Amino acid sequence: MTRAVLSACACLALGAALPAGAQTMKPGLWSMSNKMTSSDPELQQAMSAMQQHMANMPPEQREQMQKMMQQHGVQVDVGAGGALQTKVCMTREMVERKEFPVQQGDCKQTFTQQSPSRGHIAFTCTKPRVSGEGDMTTDGDKSYRAHMKMHSEEQGRPQDMDMDVTGKWLSADCGNIRPLAVPRAK
Repeated sequence: MTRAVLSACACLALGAALPAGAQTMKPGLWSMSNKMTSSDPELQQAMSAMQQHMANMPPEQREQMQKMMQQHGVQVDVGAGGALQTKVCMTREMVERKEFPVQQGDCKQTFTQQSPSRGHIAFTCTKPRVSGEGDMTTDGDKSYRAHMKMHSEEQGRPQDMDMDVTGKWLSADCGNIRPLAVPRAK
């Protein structure tokens, strides 16, 4: 899988952590399911290979990867149907800022509230070149749904992905998952 695709997957997996009605979302531990697809057969194969690799990791390697990810504020695993399962600790400040966690680098985002439960978010990052947009709907203060479209370019070759995300609040206590360090969007 290319570097841009890996970065895009990470960006989108974390990027959907705050939905449209973020001012009403509960801080605490959130679980997200991220299902990525692409019409590009090569990209779809690379994403499937990454999911298969994660699912087939030996227990020691899986534990090591999960510990490393937890140090960065995320718990990751592969769930049913190859969906990327993540758990993220969201503080009250993160929820109130209505900024989603974007990847490290020069990123800009915009958020447009369309109704109390719907919003549109768009982002652009320069290293690697990744951009995307999507619509998010909250289902009360404990769940949301989102559909994101993402575009990147790797060695002059465009790569497009769609991602469907569902988020569910688990508890006010994040346990051993510390809050994500969220760089301020520009």
